[in-house]
Amino acid sequence: MSEACALIYTAGETRIRDDRPDALCDVLFQPMIGWVSAALDEAGITDRCYVFAKNAEAFSAYTGDAPVFSGEEGSYLPYAAKDWVAQHGDRDVLIIRAENPFLGAETVSASWAYHINNGQKLTILASGGREAMIRELNSSAYWVKADFLFELFDHGDPKEEKFLAAALTVLSDREETAATFVAARKELYMTASDPVGLLTLNAAARTIVLTKLCKAGVEFLCTDGILIAPSVQIGKNTTILPGTILKGNTVIGENCEIGPNSYIENCAVGDGCKIFATKMADAIFKNGAKIGPFSQIRPGTVIGEDVKIGDYVEIKNSEVGARTSVAHLTYIGDADVGEGVNFGCGVCIANFDGQKKYRTVIGDNAFIGCNTNLIAPVKVGSFAYTAAGTTVTEDVPDEALCIGRPRQENKEEWVRLHNKVRKN
Repeated sequence: MSEACALIYTAGETRIRDDRPDALCDVLFQPMIGWVSAALDEAGITDRCYVFAKNAEAFSAYTGDAPVFSGEEGSYLPYAAKDWVAQHGDRDVLIIRAENPFLGAETVSASWAYHINNGQKLTILASGGREAMIRELNSSAYWVKADFLFELFDHGDPKEEKFLAAALTVLSDREETAATFVAARKELYMTASDPVGLLTLNAAARTIVLTKLCKAGVEFLCTDGILIAPSVQIGKNTTILPGTILKGNTVIGENCEIGPNSYIENCAVGDGCKIFATKMADAIFKNGAKIGPFSQIRPGTVIGEDVKIGDYVEIKNSEVGARTSVAHLTYIGDADVGEGVNFGCGVCIANFDGQKKYRTVIGDNAFIGCNTNLIAPVKVGSFAYTAAGTTVTEDVPDEALCIGRPRQENKEEWVRLHNKVRKN
């Protein structure tokens, strides 16, 4: 859509929360203005500018290199971008408020095509089911030719609520008409001005996201407690179970089972994975891997194909090779683990000496016995074994058995001689 551009504006009011503008309040983990930006990105509209009446600095994460203009409260805010509009000649400009999260890329693309095909200077976006254009005179989204918009600006700086009426009057005087594009979404103009309204927005957003995923082949047996950000991608035939929260740039493959009660943020999950009651963030989970319950995968971790991770396991900034098994009650930090490794219960990698963190390397097909402590930096070779209860402080060669514990000694008749017989 190289012939289209967008002007996003907001008064910058702080009605919902006193610590941030309304447009920066989250709807399903993404600020309202983030929803608008994502819709424009998906529709291919990269040329845009922003107009703020106040709190412009708070929006810097979303404006990027785009021009930013300061408007006056009570006036028609897009007027502040008059010079920017003039530079765009006869291109089509989409005017949209930053507090309208449900614009949607499909609405942007379809309404622009409608605007072009009908040769209109002005096309007003109406919410689904609303047929009469007069009902949308307070609309905050419309397409307009840049040269016509600049001409309207030249007529003065009208109040926002009178702008569309003024534009229609100009067209009528010329015996021209405006068009109305009726969007599929009835939620098009839903917004919020208080916490209750924000709750309503979140409920509507949740329905929109889950419906879209269902249509794409994702399965939900029950939606209780499921929250999925609009940025999350999920493959077909994947089942999302109750209590699951998916956030950020998470991508989940096909034929997976996620949940119940899993939290995943900014992770890449391959095909055929099972994630049960687990927290994961900024990690990669390759095809066929299984984890849970009650485990945590921390940032910088890569879990290989067909890896099995059991309960109460924590892995941080580590790479775990294919077909490795980490059954339960284990901590792996700052480690490079080979393929086919077996971890017994209670293994701990001591990666921090109080000042620096060090890496541990474990070769392919090694066997790490129960309650082994690996004191980094240390290397365990391929096909090497560590005996249960061993503390490893030096490298273990390939195919060696490491025993790092005191030799067992039995004191015969010690209990009777020391009168330690337990009595019920």
